[in-house]
Amino acid sequence: MNTAKFIVFEGGEGSGKSTHIRLTAEYLKQKNISCLVTHEPGGTEIGKKIRSLIVDKQPEKLGATAELLLFLADRAHHVESFIQPQLESGMVVLCDRFSGSTLAYQIGARELPQAEFILQMEAYARHQLTPDHVIYLDVDPEVGIGRKNTQKGHEMNRLDSESLEFHRKVRAYFQKLAAEQPTWKQFDANRSMEEVQEDISKYIDTIL
Repeated sequence: MNTAKFIVFEGGEGSGKSTHIRLTAEYLKQKNISCLVTHEPGGTEIGKKIRSLIVDKQPEKLGATAELLLFLADRAHHVESFIQPQLESGMVVLCDRFSGSTLAYQIGARELPQAEFILQMEAYARHQLTPDHVIYLDVDPEVGIGRKNTQKGHEMNRLDSESLEFHRKVRAYFQKLAAEQPTWKQFDANRSMEEVQEDISKYIDTIL
């Protein structure tokens, strides 16, 4: 049985999280390390319903406070019903977005008041679970949104379509977290997918 590890991939829109989490899972399997991939929001059946409320372009505008609470509801269920049980069984869990995204989007970009209270609620929602490692893919928002716009079959969702200034605030808060948190490792995601993944794979070798 593998030693349980909770590894989170964070980054702005178009940073390549989904691609790199998939490639990392393949890399681990080549090394005979079993892992599971999940994502937020929407990593469970209930989460999928919550995700549609958050990212779909609804005729009724979703307020910033309601958006935050939906993210936290998704996380609470995700941790309790999926992530924690898998970790307890000794599994390596790779998650596309977690706490860092909530802080970067809701505190950093939405600039919601009472940041300390939000931090307390977020910790409560995740049942105090903390990632062992966070792989942060840092991308210039112009580059990231440009990738999203040209991605075949991708329809820009509500968060993708926020202003460039919004995405710059998201990036600034992510960079703040990466500088302050010892469990975070930053990668330059403005480069080619191959270059970034090579560095991620080398890093994975040092932590597993």
